[in-house]
Amino acid sequence: MSAILQATGLVQRYGEQIVLAGVDLTLQPGQVTVVLGENGAGKSTLLRTLACELAPFEGALQMGDRDAIRQPEQAARQLIHVAQHPPLAQQLTPQEHVEALLAFRGLPVAETHARMQAIAQALRIDGVLNRPVRALSGGTAHKVALMLAFLAKTPLVLLDEPHAGLDVRSALALRGLIRESRDAGTAFVLASHLAEATLAVADRALVLAKGEWTLDLDASQLAQFQGDARQFEAAVLRAMG
Repeated sequence: MSAILQATGLVQRYGEQIVLAGVDLTLQPGQVTVVLGENGAGKSTLLRTLACELAPFEGALQMGDRDAIRQPEQAARQLIHVAQHPPLAQQLTPQEHVEALLAFRGLPVAETHARMQAIAQALRIDGVLNRPVRALSGGTAHKVALMLAFLAKTPLVLLDEPHAGLDVRSALALRGLIRESRDAGTAFVLASHLAEATLAVADRALVLAKGEWTLDLDASQLAQFQGDARQFEAAVLRAMG
């Protein structure tokens, strides 16, 4: 199975501060990878680099068979990145964002509209689809960005703290959407602080500390925790140092 993304030796820094110190990462279709770490560990920087929003100082980044560093715009069409503060157009409604996504991605209209309604209901935002984003709360706008990510049908989805601000029902709905898309072959990278949410969806969990991976657990190793979030969290904290 060909990798969706292959990152090798990624180095990223702000001034003299090294944020990523030679990070390697391979993403396979239908794989959910969760990246954990303390605030300031570089999780958001990693996602922005993978999303071709930041060029690395060193290293290689392949999106399928495409060099994502030399062709960032073309590579970025293969993914969607939902940042902690997604740049939605404040004057547009969620419905208008969906119409723009339809045009940009060339998605099937009827199927996408039906899917929009289903996801909006699951995330409990079906009542605000025709309100401008500026009239929505931050949490609701975040749900709109998540909806757009699941509508885009890209091979790769990058989610930065996707559970932030979600109520319990919406968080459970998000897990269901991730599993459904994973089963259809979409790869995910989630930056998260939540041990329980990680165990619920992850096929792989990585801890980023001091610019490097300090823990790498595959699906079989994650299963050994048997859903015990406290035990998993203790292992993550040890890896953070």
